[in-house]
Amino acid sequence: MTGTFQRLRSIAVVTAGLALATPAMAGQTLTYSEYGPERAILGTTLNKFAQDLRDATDGDLTVRITYGGALIALRDVLRGLGDGVADMGTVVAVSTPVELFNFRVGDLPMGSSDPWVGMKVMQELAATNPTIRREFADQNLRLIANFTTTAVVLICTEPLKTLADLKGRKVRSNPPHSFAFEHFGAISTSVAFTDVYQSLDRGLIDCAQTYIPSIIPYRHFEVAKHVTLLDFGQNLGLATAINERRFQRLTADQQAKLLDAADRLSVNTARLNIDTIASARAQLENSYGVTFHTLSPEDHARLLDAGKITVDAFLEKGDPAVLDQFMALQAKYRAELETEGYPWTRK
Repeated sequence: MTGTFQRLRSIAVVTAGLALATPAMAGQTLTYSEYGPERAILGTTLNKFAQDLRDATDGDLTVRITYGGALIALRDVLRGLGDGVADMGTVVAVSTPVELFNFRVGDLPMGSSDPWVGMKVMQELAATNPTIRREFADQNLRLIANFTTTAVVLICTEPLKTLADLKGRKVRSNPPHSFAFEHFGAISTSVAFTDVYQSLDRGLIDCAQTYIPSIIPYRHFEVAKHVTLLDFGQNLGLATAINERRFQRLTADQQAKLLDAADRLSVNTARLNIDTIASARAQLENSYGVTFHTLSPEDHARLLDAGKITVDAFLEKGDPAVLDQFMALQAKYRAELETEGYPWTRK
C-alpha cells in the first residue's frame, strides 16, 4: 500500500507540474465582448486586430470576439470586464457616465470632427492624463485602443432642416449633445443604440443621434429617410479596455505585441471610418433613398453656441485640467493633419 501510495503521489506531482507549465507553453486566448454587429466598421477592424495579433505572436496570443452584446450587455461591460467575465471589450463612456465621467470629455461637441484627429487626441489623453488613467484603474481596467463614432448626425423619419424643427421632436441622443438639442425644444428620449431601429420603426422616437458609417450596418435607413448633418463634434468616449489583472499575467513580450496591435487597431478603425463616410453617403442617397440636409450657417453658429451648455455641465463635476489638455491636443493633432496629412498617406 505504501509503495502504491508513493507511486500515485509521484504521478500526481508530475501531472500537476505539467498542468502548471501548460499555460506558459501553449497559446493563450483573450475573450472580447463587442456590443455591435460583426458587419459594422468596428467589427471589421476587430477581426483584423485578432488576426494581426495572432500573426505577430505566431499564434501564442489570440482573441475570441463575441458580437452583439451576447457575452456582456453594453450597460454591463465596464463591470463585466473588471470582474473578468471577459478579458477585453469595447467600452462606451455614455453607458457608464459616473465611472468614466472625465473620459467623456471626448463626447463634448467641440473640436475636430475628423476621426483620425479625434482618435489621436483620446489615445494620448488616456495614456498621459492622471485623472482618466485613474478612472480606468479604479475599474481594474487599462485602455489600450480608442475609437470614434465619427461626426454626430441626426436621422429622422421626417425632414429636419432647421433648429426650429427640433421643437417637440422625440430625439434619442446622448449627453452632452442632448443638452444642446433640448435647448431648441427637443424631447430627449433614452434609447440604447442597439434599439434605435425598433424605436424609429414604432414611432417611439422621431430622430436619433447616429453616425454615417453606422446607418447601413444597423439598417437605420429602412425606417428613417432623412439625415441632418451637424458638424457638432464626435463621440470619442469609445475604447477597447482590458482587465488589468489579465494584462499583468501576460509576458512582457505578449504585452508589447498586444499594445502594438491595439495601436494599429485604432489607426485602422479611423482610416476605415474616413474611407467609408463618402461611400456610405453616396450609397444611402443613390440606393436607399435617403435625403441629406444641412443647417444654415446661422443655425450652425447657434448650435455651436449652445454647445457651451455641455461644457458648463462637464465642468460642474469634471476635472478642468482634463478639458484643458483635451483642447490642447485637439490643436496639436489638427495642426499635424494640416501639415503632414494622414499617416497612411505620408511618404
